[in-house]
Amino acid sequence: MQTIAAQVSAKYQVVIPRPVREALGIRPQDTLLFLLDGDTVLLRPKPASFTQALLGLHRELWPDPDTWLEEERASWA
Repeated sequence: MQTIAAQVSAKYQVVIPRPVREALGIRPQDTLLFLLDGDTVLLRPKPASFTQALLGLHRELWPDPDTWLEEERASWA
């Protein structure tokens, strides 16, 4: 993990340092998401499509959803 500092202006503005912009692929006019968890803030670029961004999430839990669904339905009988 790398620590990079940026100063807050009198108007509460922050310039996003170049290494952060490059790591996140942030371009001018992009929208950023600030995820708050207690006193921790995560900064992420807003995806163009949340559906595409979440596609395959937790794939390791259900490697074959069709088989899982068949087994689940069979257990109801």
